[in-house]
Amino acid sequence: MLMMNTIPTVSILVITYNQEAYIGKTLDSLLMQECPFDYEILVGEDCSTDGTRNICLEYAKNNPDKIRLFLNEKNKGLTNNYFDLLDQAKGKYLADCGGDDYWLTRDKLRRQVELLEQHPEVSLVYGNWQVFHQKDHSLDTNKSGKSEDWFKPEYYGIDAVRDYLNERDFPRVVLSASCFRTNWTMDIIKNNQDLFRGEKVVCEDLPITLGLLMKGPFYMMKEELMVYRVLEQSVTHHEDLKGFSYHVFIQTLVLAHGLGVPLRDIAPYIRKYLRNFIFHAFMTRDKEWMNSIISDVKGYGIPLSVKQKIMYVCTQNRWTHWIVFKIYRIFKRGDICTK
Repeated sequence: MLMMNTIPTVSILVITYNQEAYIGKTLDSLLMQECPFDYEILVGEDCSTDGTRNICLEYAKNNPDKIRLFLNEKNKGLTNNYFDLLDQAKGKYLADCGGDDYWLTRDKLRRQVELLEQHPEVSLVYGNWQVFHQKDHSLDTNKSGKSEDWFKPEYYGIDAVRDYLNERDFPRVVLSASCFRTNWTMDIIKNNQDLFRGEKVVCEDLPITLGLLMKGPFYMMKEELMVYRVLEQSVTHHEDLKGFSYHVFIQTLVLAHGLGVPLRDIAPYIRKYLRNFIFHAFMTRDKEWMNSIISDVKGYGIPLSVKQKIMYVCTQNRWTHWIVFKIYRIFKRGDICTK
């Protein structure tokens, strides 16, 4: 680990694991930042099995005034690696970038820090972003769908979290396109540790985003500031509903409850995702997963629709499932779990 003597204004967090093809471009995009203040890049290398560690060592050697490298002797996993790294941050503000993503502009940090200084009530500033699909090298631009900056000073707390989760009048946040307050973030973590390192925590950005939105409003810049890379094989990008997607859904319920957001207020969010999970479990006759879903939602007092109850019952018996499944295939009229 390399140490620096100056106190940085911004600490940039980079966690990386088996990303030898991308981590160099990521670090280059951070090192190119032009700003009138010091910033540090904290890299948490999570015991990769490819050449990622050697690349990180080379970058740290060539940039000792900017990069602090933390070499994990054992694989910690995404969330523990991230929050352990955050504990080492010295900056007044925080930013991050995934080890396979990269920033687009040289003035990202400067402009976002200026906005945070100008608006002391703002908890997080973020920008527009692009998505690069590694599979076919296609690029989707203007992912926020905004052509102007977006800022509502009074829009934070439970109502804002509710609308954010329900995807109602609130632009989506990508943390790698953001800059946010260190002291507010640390305060949120201190007061809600189970929401950040609990058993059901599978992603690091969601609790930070929702926690900061409870404390203060967000400011969204219209400019596209970063590229989010979608890989074919990735934990967070994988389309397996039973895996990461379902765990994020459960984590969101835990977060909402922990932050004091009534689950009835995020009913549109719950309906949207729950029907997909139950339908998928029915179509694959995954009895174990179906039972897990039902147990989880009952624990939170979430009611099922009649169609969802029917799918649950059908999944319990092989012959009943076979008959209903055949009828569905013959008379398919769309998603049968849609209300």
